[in-house]
Amino acid sequence: MDPNTIIERIDGMVEAEVGGELVGLDIERGSCFGFNATATRIWHLVGTPQSLGTLCDALMAEHEVDRATCLADTAAVLRVMADEQLVALRAA
Repeated sequence: MDPNTIIERIDGMVEAEVGGELVGLDIERGSCFGFNATATRIWHLVGTPQSLGTLCDALMAEHEVDRATCLADTAAVLRVMADEQLVALRAA
């Protein structure tokens, strides 16, 4: 995934945070999701549409991780979210 890829949440999930982790329910599809702490942080950050590069800048400011690892790991989480129709990924 290109660092310029824009990530935008898709509306429709009801969510609650429990113990620092997110639980979400897509009522229309009848799907329930559990996010670990990292995915929860990513979810909060993409509340505002932004590029993968900008997202990684924020994550790297909070965690000791190099850019290549952050880009790869974050892209993997975002692909799962996109497959579940929680976020849309589009070219900048």
